[in-house]
Parts: sequence; C-alpha cells; structure tokens
Amino acid sequence: MTRGVLLFAHNNPSTDYYRMAAFTASRVNKYLDLPVSVVTDQDSISDSIYTFDQTIITSPDTSNSRKKTPWINKGRFKAFDFTPYDDTILLDTDYMVNSDKLLSLFQLPSDIACHNNPRYFFETTPPERLSLNGFKSLWATVIRFSKTKRAANLFSMIEMVQNNYEHYSNLYHFSPYMFRNDYALTIALRTVNGQIECAEDYIPWTLNHVNKNSKVIRESDTQYTILNDVPNSGNNRAGYIRIVDQDFHMLSKDNFMELIV
Repeated sequence: MTRGVLLFAHNNPSTDYYRMAAFTASRVNKYLDLPVSVVTDQDSISDSIYTFDQTIITSPDTSNSRKKTPWINKGRFKAFDFTPYDDTILLDTDYMVNSDKLLSLFQLPSDIACHNNPRYFFETTPPERLSLNGFKSLWATVIRFSKTKRAANLFSMIEMVQNNYEHYSNLYHFSPYMFRNDYALTIALRTVNGQIECAEDYIPWTLNHVNKNSKVIRESDTQYTILNDVPNSGNNRAGYIRIVDQDFHMLSKDNFMELIV
C-alpha cells in the first residue's frame, strides 16, 4: 500500500502558492518521510530545486474570490482521482509541519479523517458554525482518506456542494458569496454519513491556528515564537508563546512566505 501527501498550489496575484507547496513538501519529506505530489497549473510552476513525486497539471477554477482577490480554492474534490497513493493526506500548503504527528493519521480506524476541533493561539473563539443555529464546521486543512467507496462518495459530494453552493447556502443559511472547502466538507461528510455525526471520522487532536493578527518568528527549524500585539479586548489577548515540535496552520500567507528558507 502506497502512502503520500497531496498539495494543491494555484498562484494568484498576491501569493506564490507553488513556492509555498515546495517548502511544505520539503518539510513533509524531512519529518514524515513521505512522498509529495502537487496539483497545479502551468502558469504557477516556478523554478525550484524541489522535485515533487508527481506534478499533476490542471486548469484552475478562478471563479472564487476573497476581498476582491482571486482565491483559487475550488476543485479539491478532484483529490480522490488525482492522488497517486492508496492512502493520502490532503494538506493545505500553509500548514507548517514540525513533527511526525501526521503519521498517526494512518493508524486511525476510519478511511476518512479531518479536524473538527481547532485552537487559535491567543483567542478564546467559539467553534465556527455554518450559521447562527447550524452545526459546527469541520476543517479541510488536513484530510486523510483511503481509496474506498465511502471516500469516493465524499469527494463526489464535495463536488456536488461546490457546483450547487448557492442552494446549500440557502439550505444551511450561510453566505454564498465566497466558496469555502471547510463548509463543503462539513456538508458532504454529514450527507455521506446519513446526517449522523461519526466521531471516528475526526482527528483526535486539535488543529493549531495562527491567526492573521499574530506574527510567527523562526527560532530554529522546529521552534517558533508567536507574537500577538493586539490589545486585550473581546476574545483576543496580547502576548507571546514559544512552541517546539508542534504543527500549526498559518492564516497569514505573507508571514508564511517570510519563513520559507
């Protein structure tokens, strides 16, 4: 059985996702000892000393935007067909791999696993929900899946949600104006599971988020200081912490680019 990591990397005018993917892939190789394949487009590929296990070229869907900037995050449903591996970790390019923790995903009993429990450093933010009265959102930052019929159904359902996003936004009462893979995953997994919440499909540790108002500074390869200079107010608190050998997801792409070496 083959195991590996799959990344999607389509550049937009403000962010070089391909360069981010090459950096993330090198850390996957180092700390997980797994091959990494990338889904990208010809215009995004840049000169890099990193060689992916496989480079899968596809045409990006540019119909989504965030803050008036193209946000090319559609098409993740193709991961099931694109992956060259029997057991895959689908990973966001802005996920900082600092340990071998993700290898534990292959030991989980379910053929599908994703995060349902995020943690924001310096914040006591309540769990995000699809709407004010909706159920808790899942996170598509890390998805582990095997080549099973149920996983195939999941990604087919994600495609269904993407293609009919306005309908599902009306059904679940969230904004239709910006497509989110997190919401598509949440709806798709509940649908595949017959609207039953299956705890075995959830990754049994928290997903560490570094929000955009925080700053990550590299101390060493797996040691980072995270600063937050926002005054104490609401759910935010100022301060700093130092983390060692812990993975984390960075919401600031500019800050992530500063850490690429």
